[in-house]
Amino acid sequence: MRSAQYDAQFILDRSYKLFNKGGLVSLKVRAVAKVCHCSVIPLYRCFQSQEGLYKAVLNHSFSVFEKDLLKEIETHKTDSHDPDPYWCLYSALSCQHGLVKEANIGNMKIIDKLAQISHKYFLNKSTYKLRAYIQLICMILNIKSTNKLSDSNSSLLAFSKITQNFLKTLT
Repeated sequence: MRSAQYDAQFILDRSYKLFNKGGLVSLKVRAVAKVCHCSVIPLYRCFQSQEGLYKAVLNHSFSVFEKDLLKEIETHKTDSHDPDPYWCLYSALSCQHGLVKEANIGNMKIIDKLAQISHKYFLNKSTYKLRAYIQLICMILNIKSTNKLSDSNSSLLAFSKITQNFLKTLT
């Protein structure tokens, strides 16, 4: 039966990909139905509303972000000191284009949730400081994706160093 392929996980996977391309603005029910090659009925059956779809996609995005963050923390852990949150967050956010887009348009609910998740692993950093890290990293990732900096990695690295030094001055 054809409708069996339109389960919640299938729709969520397609919705997540759509969200990662353009943020919440691209996550309209009809757009999701189009990428799922179905009518809107299965979407409403699985998620009840567009808001329900938003919540499911955001929860999935936060879960993927947290998993990626944990992986980065484990990769950069050394015996001498804890990993640098700046680079761990940068790596974890670099694949989360939808979350980055939302942070760059000033969606404070997204930024706050990312900071809350991050604070679980960087207890020595305040949520205020983590919010600043996240906002600056999202700005850098946005600039990088739009190629406003030259193609040279040295320009991006220099910009990252400047922002990292700025972040060190935060209390």
